[in-house]
Amino acid sequence: MTQTQSRPDLPTNPDPGFVEFIRKSRALEGQKLTAVIPREYMQPSIIRGLASLAMSLTLYAGSLVGIACVDRWYLIVPLIGVAGLGGWGLHCIGHDCGHGSFSRNRRLNFAIGQFALLPLMYPFHAWRHEHNNHHSHTNNLELDEDWRPISREVYRRMPLGHRFVYFSTRTWALGTGSIHYWLKSSFKPSRFPKRRMRREARRSIGIVAVVGGGYLCALTYFTGVQGLLLYFVAPWFATHLWFSMTTMMHHSAEDIPYLPNQYWTRNASRLLVTTDYLYPRWLLFCTHYISLHTAHHVAPSVPHYHLPKAQAALIQRYPDMVRVEKASIGRLWNIIRKCLFYDPVSGLYGTHPMPRASAPTTTAGAA
Repeated sequence: MTQTQSRPDLPTNPDPGFVEFIRKSRALEGQKLTAVIPREYMQPSIIRGLASLAMSLTLYAGSLVGIACVDRWYLIVPLIGVAGLGGWGLHCIGHDCGHGSFSRNRRLNFAIGQFALLPLMYPFHAWRHEHNNHHSHTNNLELDEDWRPISREVYRRMPLGHRFVYFSTRTWALGTGSIHYWLKSSFKPSRFPKRRMRREARRSIGIVAVVGGGYLCALTYFTGVQGLLLYFVAPWFATHLWFSMTTMMHHSAEDIPYLPNQYWTRNASRLLVTTDYLYPRWLLFCTHYISLHTAHHVAPSVPHYHLPKAQAALIQRYPDMVRVEKASIGRLWNIIRKCLFYDPVSGLYGTHPMPRASAPTTTAGAA
């Protein structure tokens, strides 16, 4: 979710945490991570998937009904938050559909996925192809588009407007990070390399334009601009806040690197660069266990309701490699405060105005 940067420099004085990461990465070479997760955890149930869809749809639509029935701002504000939670849950169902873990029926996955992403006005196939790129290159400093950091030196060379967007979407305007990503990736089919991908993206853009545009026009006609703001724009922003917070926290931490191609490996990108966050049980359920994210990167075919068991299997096999933390506002604040720029000296995140000075040491590539 950031601008394209020039080819990054390799770490010149790697942090001990970076060196330890490379050691673990090399220990995973040649291992088949998916074999750790029992195959029965990869079998979808359409009934369970539809039940999850119904739950999130009820949260979203029920909150809109509640907003229409109350006239007190102190009741409307939490209802908007609940609508955002329902909208994020719908996106998580669309997420399963994009990976084919909602059902074994490809057409059903596409139909449910496009429906589930409509509250965000997200063209399903455009999102799907962009998201698959994230899975193929997770935390690759040159190829992953999701929350990829840039160095402070590159930041200083950027136009003022680009610097404003980069800094704002990672700090005080965090909720707009996924909105920026949506604007950049959703409506440009030409960015996809294959003709089939471009054709699918155009089709899903057309669905959003016709169905979503028709809904917004009708909503404005019958409820006015105030209704448009209350029943769509505010829940849309609330959903994007969930979207931005969750996706940023998945792969951002002071000791998780974004890696140049020389150090990036597929197994490490699946197992070592993700943090699983433990929410309260009710919130885990309402967000369809999306915060238990390492198992999803190891095996995207695992449906959301099997993620806790898949995560347990990974922890049992790799107890010192699966990162699990309790979610908290303090943890989010720490990421916002510290995870701003790629540091080409240490190989990790750095927030200091200038690269830290130190004596040269052996590079991680030779560690």
